[in-house]
Amino acid sequence: MIDLEPLTRHSRTALQFSGGKDSLAVAFLLRPVWDRLTFYHVDTGDLLPEVREVVGEVEAMVPRFVRIETHARDWTARFGLPSDLVPTTCTPVGLAIGASKQPLVDRFVCCASNIMAPMNYRMQADGVTLAVRGTKRADLARLPAENGDTTLGYELWLPLQDWSHEQVFDYLREVGAPICRVYEHKVNAPECATCPAWWNEGRAGYLREHHPDLFEIYAAKLRVVASEIVPVWETLRLEWEKI
Repeated sequence: MIDLEPLTRHSRTALQFSGGKDSLAVAFLLRPVWDRLTFYHVDTGDLLPEVREVVGEVEAMVPRFVRIETHARDWTARFGLPSDLVPTTCTPVGLAIGASKQPLVDRFVCCASNIMAPMNYRMQADGVTLAVRGTKRADLARLPAENGDTTLGYELWLPLQDWSHEQVFDYLREVGAPICRVYEHKVNAPECATCPAWWNEGRAGYLREHHPDLFEIYAAKLRVVASEIVPVWETLRLEWEKI
């Protein structure tokens, strides 16, 4: 079902495991060669409990599991909450001139700082030469890197590159893998449960129903973000009315 040729060329292979459906599918696809893999997982301190449960199940099954702990809440307290829209008032220049007292950062900066960069640095330090990811074309408008890319100092392997979301779910059901209930809500699980960005993931309804305590944390963060965006949006609306 899967061509294992990339593994024949490498002795230090990492499987980047988030606990989401795609990395879980890759993990089960490669189950016959788990002894040749090291699972790498970033724990931001803000995982959904059901995702944390899946991560724990897999950690208990595989021979080598590296848990990289970051502290997203401490990072955002220092640098700013992530948002899908960031008013200039909340940027370093805006803060410096007193336009706002609340820093906000774009969502990609937060994800890179708390997930992608720590994962990358640890794998490079461990001498990884092949990294396996569950990234698919269906996830993005354009893949930032495809199979065989070596930009980061190791070869990239995307076994699910051309799979659809439904193919992933079908496979997980076929092999009896644990599927988080969050996928009854959306096709993608949030990396951080209470992140006030990635609005398309629709956290509010899910957290309100299943995790009221996390919902309150999320709502408080979103109110802060909204308090900075709404005045700027209102200014845009008034200007747009004159167009």
